[in-house]
Amino acid sequence: MIDDIKTKGYVKFYEPGINDLVSIDDYTLTNTEERQRDNGEKDVDPFLRQKLDVVHTFLHQKFIRPTYRNSECTYWNIWDGVDKDNQGWHTDFMEGYDLFFLYYFDSTKPETGGNISFKYGDNEDSFQPVKGDLFLVSNERGFWHKAGDTSIQRRVASFNFKTNVIQWRRIRKNWRFIWREKTIVKRAWLMRRVLQCYVIICKQ
Repeated sequence: MIDDIKTKGYVKFYEPGINDLVSIDDYTLTNTEERQRDNGEKDVDPFLRQKLDVVHTFLHQKFIRPTYRNSECTYWNIWDGVDKDNQGWHTDFMEGYDLFFLYYFDSTKPETGGNISFKYGDNEDSFQPVKGDLFLVSNERGFWHKAGDTSIQRRVASFNFKTNVIQWRRIRKNWRFIWREKTIVKRAWLMRRVLQCYVIICKQ
């Protein structure tokens, strides 16, 4: 279901039921200023917070956990508009999560702006999101995304996840490091740690 996340860095879905559940028009987002648009748990109505928590868990169980069994939800944000920082190619790898969903509560058109674009290798894909669109996005190196400026209401939520995947390249690096150790005891201890990581990978 999410195989393209490893080749293109994004996967597009459509989940109109989330919009029906959240009923975003019933709530006002407090933070709307440039560079301060993110509304987290402490910023929103308690009922909206409960609904977004439910959506977060739903997305995790339906899309993420079947592929990444050791994954976990981190946090979510919701905002209106597009910051200038997000209008250039960027990745969110410094934010502490590996994958995230972008969910759109409003429709955009070419004449209104507010598009979302993705870059992978020499390829670029661009979309004009409509209400109910859902994009899964990877923060892995080599994948980039950006948002287009807009003058209309453009409410978007980000649902973030850690995959907790241990990379094979880290295992290989540690294995080479083992044989640099001079003492058998130290080698045995390091080998045990590497094998433990290998077992975790095999279970994923």
